[in-house]
Amino acid sequence: MKKSALLLLMLISSFGFAQQFTEAFQSQVKKAQQAHQIPAISVNLITPDSIFSFVNGKIRTAKKARISQDAKFHLGSNSKAITAFIAKHLSEQGIINWDTRFFQLFPELENSSNPAYLDITLGQLLSHNAGINAYTKGADLEKFNTLKGSTSEKRYAFTQEILKEKPSDPGTYSNAGYVLAALMLEKSTEKPFKTLLDETMNALDLDYFVGFPNKENDTNPWGHINSKGTLTALGPDHEYKLPAYMSSAGDIAMNSQDYARFLQLHLQGLLGKDNFLEAEAYQELHFGLDNYAYGWGNISKNDHQISYHDGSAGTYYCHVVVFPHKEIAVAIMANAATKDAVNAIYTLQKLISDNPENVTE
Repeated sequence: MKKSALLLLMLISSFGFAQQFTEAFQSQVKKAQQAHQIPAISVNLITPDSIFSFVNGKIRTAKKARISQDAKFHLGSNSKAITAFIAKHLSEQGIINWDTRFFQLFPELENSSNPAYLDITLGQLLSHNAGINAYTKGADLEKFNTLKGSTSEKRYAFTQEILKEKPSDPGTYSNAGYVLAALMLEKSTEKPFKTLLDETMNALDLDYFVGFPNKENDTNPWGHINSKGTLTALGPDHEYKLPAYMSSAGDIAMNSQDYARFLQLHLQGLLGKDNFLEAEAYQELHFGLDNYAYGWGNISKNDHQISYHDGSAGTYYCHVVVFPHKEIAVAIMANAATKDAVNAIYTLQKLISDNPENVTE
């Protein structure tokens, strides 16, 4: 894609971000926050050429400081869509493809690995069909706390151990699988995954951070946990964090504006418009396989395809649903992930997606 066309796309997206939800809907969001203990929230309705957004709340409980309009929220496992997006971009350049076998790139690991993994591919890793164990709980990663070296070296050492394990059933949702996928992208490009992230985000003019956002700047929303019935904020120096080698699976943070612009690219592509990727690439990412494609889950409802993804490391929550037939996407982010908070987020999403024209000016 020509740079001039990409720049024009970015200008259009940025202009579209000035749109507003109705005051009545903003009031409903505030009431939901108060009723369900959501300190900070970002609510976004994305169309092919406009973005409606409402960002509201406090940096953390027990403090009055308000979040800024460009405050970052943690995406959790919605980071997987970014990893798959990068992989598809590299595929379009002929650098790697869904059928690339892991051991084509790492033949030295084949003899020490479980033979069940012999033919696993990049596409299987991105779609959770490689039989890699889940590693979705923090406690599961404790045995890897002693890994040494750079992030890429830790990613390699982690992978080396994972491939010795007995496989899980194909279709098992796996954070570890996305670590292996990132390792494949590193090997095929001879660049660290962080560099690939930087290059992609810079090309799209999007801001991001790896890690909980208050670790970048303590004016970003702090994540919260429910501790014995009390919502407790985790400060920037709190020991809880995700290992850096897991960034490709679930450790990216973005502000509302830029995350919405990223999702707008997907919506435009699903409606047949080429942009950073070809339109067909977005169809494959979202709907290339039933139930879970590449970084996106999907369902069919009333003969319409809908894609979605949720992400949380327990202290923030990110919920996205894309409705190509309605030509909209809805993204809601918060700095709490309690059951009540998640229920409120789903209720707000349905309120928007059922009648988008009723919540916008």
